[in-house]
Amino acid sequence: MESSKMSITDIAKRTGISVSTVSRVLNHPELVNAQTAESIRSAMKELDYKPRTSKRSKEKKNIIINVSEVTNPFYSEIISGIVSSATTHSYYTLISQESLGDIQSVNSFVKFLKSIKACGVIFCSPLSSQFYDPIGSLMPVVQCCEYNSEEYSYVSIDDFQASYNVMEHIYSQGRRKIAFINGPLNYKYARERQRGYEAFLEQAGLSTMSNWSINLSKINYDMAFASACQLLTSLTPPDAVFASSDLIAAAVIKAAKLHRIRVPEDLIVVGFDNINISTICDPAITTVNQPCFQLGYTAGEILHEHIVSPTAYKQQVLLNTELIIRRSSSSHKSMEIEKTAV
Repeated sequence: MESSKMSITDIAKRTGISVSTVSRVLNHPELVNAQTAESIRSAMKELDYKPRTSKRSKEKKNIIINVSEVTNPFYSEIISGIVSSATTHSYYTLISQESLGDIQSVNSFVKFLKSIKACGVIFCSPLSSQFYDPIGSLMPVVQCCEYNSEEYSYVSIDDFQASYNVMEHIYSQGRRKIAFINGPLNYKYARERQRGYEAFLEQAGLSTMSNWSINLSKINYDMAFASACQLLTSLTPPDAVFASSDLIAAAVIKAAKLHRIRVPEDLIVVGFDNINISTICDPAITTVNQPCFQLGYTAGEILHEHIVSPTAYKQQVLLNTELIIRRSSSSHKSMEIEKTAV
């Protein structure tokens, strides 16, 4: 590979160290362990890596973060990671909650980008593949968490495998009547977690009731609570619920308490994301930890590379997750075990 095409992702692969840590060595070496920093510098020298700079990066300073729901606590750490990267490279960040569901809204968004002289966009919200090009032809685009186009760089996790691993854990606890409460299927994460849930059921030879698989129209606590109450009081209630977010899992636990169902003795509950509510709940929620800050920071670093070097090749990064086992799926009061899921 030519040195002109080298990226911090290549350095990360060579050293086995995260992209965000490599970036810190370039921008804030004082924050990195000396031995780690030396390993990264050695790899840079071996690969003849040269940080990219250009006049374009000095002329345009605004980058846009497009999210579907700024009130969703899941996005707070991701946005924090993006902003941290942006600040390092002297960009301003603007958050857009614009819903880009048709060509008219996309054209309006393009006009907005031009009006503020944006130099890049990070999409954390779902966008149909045909709508990337009108934006990507103007400026660099990076997909974060949600990605629907292989033609543009993205940073995400393997939602299918993480979901499958959750099901393995629930199954290992002796539960066979496993329900799934999911978000809207227009999100890739929801489709992939649904696929992981269904793949495990098929592999394990488990059958389900039709009302055990629920897709909410949005991640909303009250909506999840109502659905959980209906599920848990049905003629065929499950003995475990896999929730595609911790917010949903917390609503399930509240519904269980209302109907005098003990968690985890009568009902196991597992969430996803490891947001603050997962530790505040009683019992604390077993969940999948996403490296949210790192997802955002890495997306910001990749966007910066594309901004300063328009010919930089696309990068497709999947970060690891961890299954954190807590009281909602274990009878051991002090249990909190982390294990690599992907």
